[in-house]
Amino acid sequence: MRRTLFLALLLTVFPPAASAIIVRGKVTTALGKPVVGARIQLIQGQRSVADTISGVDGVYEIRTSFTGRFLLLTAPSAGSSGLAPQISSPFYGSRTDQLVVDVALNQAGITPQVSSQQQLLATPLSQLSTATVKVGADQLVIDFIIIPEVESAPGAIVVRTGEVGAQAKLYLRGAPPQSLLTTVDGVTANPLGDAFDLSGLSTAGLGEIDPRPAVELTPTANPLALGGAAGGVLSVDAAEATSLRPVLVYTGDAGNFGAYRNQAEASWATERLDLLGAFSRFDTSNATPIAPFHLITWATDAGYHISAGTSLRAVGRYDTSAGGLPSPFELFRVQPEGRLARRNLFASVTFETLNARNWHNLVRYGVERERAQTFDFATPAAGLPVSITGANGYKAAGIAGFDPLPPREDVVTNRDEATYQTDYQARPWLAVVGEFRFQDERAADVLPSDAIRLGRNHVSAALEFEGEMRHRLFYHASGFFDYTHLLGFNGSPRLGLTYAAVQPGSRKLHGTILHLTASTGSREPSLLEQAATPYPNAVPRSRTLDASVDQNLFGPKLTLRASYFHSQFSHEYEPIAPGAIASQPILSQTLALRSQGLESDLRYQPFQRVLLEGGYSYLAALTERSAAAAAFNPALPAVPIGGLTALQGQRPFHRPPQSGFLVAEYSGSKLNLSLKGAFASRSDDSTNLLQTPALLLPNRNLSPAYASLDAKLSFVATRHVTVFTDLTNLANDRHIAPLGYLSTPFLVRAGLRIRIGGE
Repeated sequence: MRRTLFLALLLTVFPPAASAIIVRGKVTTALGKPVVGARIQLIQGQRSVADTISGVDGVYEIRTSFTGRFLLLTAPSAGSSGLAPQISSPFYGSRTDQLVVDVALNQAGITPQVSSQQQLLATPLSQLSTATVKVGADQLVIDFIIIPEVESAPGAIVVRTGEVGAQAKLYLRGAPPQSLLTTVDGVTANPLGDAFDLSGLSTAGLGEIDPRPAVELTPTANPLALGGAAGGVLSVDAAEATSLRPVLVYTGDAGNFGAYRNQAEASWATERLDLLGAFSRFDTSNATPIAPFHLITWATDAGYHISAGTSLRAVGRYDTSAGGLPSPFELFRVQPEGRLARRNLFASVTFETLNARNWHNLVRYGVERERAQTFDFATPAAGLPVSITGANGYKAAGIAGFDPLPPREDVVTNRDEATYQTDYQARPWLAVVGEFRFQDERAADVLPSDAIRLGRNHVSAALEFEGEMRHRLFYHASGFFDYTHLLGFNGSPRLGLTYAAVQPGSRKLHGTILHLTASTGSREPSLLEQAATPYPNAVPRSRTLDASVDQNLFGPKLTLRASYFHSQFSHEYEPIAPGAIASQPILSQTLALRSQGLESDLRYQPFQRVLLEGGYSYLAALTERSAAAAAFNPALPAVPIGGLTALQGQRPFHRPPQSGFLVAEYSGSKLNLSLKGAFASRSDDSTNLLQTPALLLPNRNLSPAYASLDAKLSFVATRHVTVFTDLTNLANDRHIAPLGYLSTPFLVRAGLRIRIGGE
């Protein structure tokens, strides 16, 4: 008897370790409504090791004595019409672990339709107050760069100054491109305060099978980005290895204009460790003279799970590219003999914890190293005789003079950042997110005769409250502040509301969700901007109002999203006169822009394997304030012309008032087809030839309209081999780029993808 009592007391004080992993959570709809009777299976490898059924309140619990890497397969009950099954992201668990994995079933797809870009909590897209565009990893298998997928986002215009490899900037809803914050694997990727160049980012390491989105795009300011996101956020994230057997994937293709690609990816996941490595090289001669381009990428992603809720991850990406100097060939008819080389490194180490009470903490150290080197070997003083005809019908003839170029220019950005993030779900109606970041930035623009250097530190903090009420009303309230000795204190608030007026269902017109976002944002000045005004009175700022409605027309098969947006951008920098060299013009911080418009996105999925989608955007952009002086063409003395930037009262350059996209996809067991098109009306622009006034043309509708059509076809020949072809610019439209610059003609690439190993 004494031994029994002593043993009972001992077990009470020192309980034995749990002999089974415990996974619990809640199954809900995308709007947080509990799903009763859903079947949840715990999958390890290709087998189900445990399963259960969700209760009346959607709660479930699974126990198993197995250890290792798992995922959840959740299927709704027969009475939950319209909801699709879901495959969760993989996770690790041992016999002593307790995990909380919530499942939000969606009507549209089997992968989680959630975003963690705007806030650290993984939030279903239906609950977000702003539309977020997701690009899945499987959509990047054939592409060698991410630009074609980004162009299929509502309100997105990619302006490329030439052919493949030429600088590509994203204009989103008419916002200045430098106001869009880009992150690569969680690391800030913008050159110091400037716009991110999409042309140097390949798809290597992004196209592996992964339920997470490879690319996410949000078109409004985001305080949790801690500055720099005045016009939105573009995030790019590497894939993680998921297969418990080693996988080797080789992709090779070739096409006209000397285009070819060789890409290899290797991945392997054990119980605790996952490894992924990728290498890619793409080459093309392009169609214009002296414009060959190559892009080489090394990427790696390694993670180690110390326990179910504690992990360590290291991610690295190194892109190096080289090509000819971008030049408006149609305005000169000769190409400068030079070379533009870029080397970009993005790397991070992340330590992450999540306890059984859903308290999440993350510590990340990231580095950015960007190098751009320009070499001018032989640039003539002037081009050949040309005759220019703008899309507005105005004509001019003459010989254009080249702007002076230095023999060499080096532009460097170094950024080190340390981030701490924490979030806690206290109640369904209250979750708290906090973030703190320190950034050390150094940049330089080095010329043979001069150099501009800049160093500054940022101390930033952000706080957000979010929650839901009765599965109908969702809110996000956030704000941040930033301090640097050069710019002082800056801060921005943001409020987002989502209201489910009609709960989604399978019946006609069942599903009406209203979204509203009011936000302000700011961005840091770039290297040249900071040099022009070392201590500015105000940093560039934005104010945005975004209202939209999601409407199910015939259940989830036919859906419509319509949006209205109104944005103000103030204290922006603009070039008002040419500098001593072309890359360093004289700047003024007086530019103010207004951008407002309407967007619509219609999505129709008549069958499981067929998807049709189309979008249309109308943009009314206006230059409200500008310090630029008008220039004049002697042949048009009564017409004021903006030489380098739009004049006050005119539309800003490169913002077509009408744009749209079309997508048609078929996904079969063997055959996959895709047709995508991006369209834009005429836009305001300038020839920028201030040295030759006779070649200046009126800005209104100067750049032509364009249609960019791409087609992709892939066929699974065997279990391991897939053959594909990629047809780019089917319309052979060479004026997708701004006036004077020529785009790549009809490009055909064909190749194969070999996958060895895996499950």
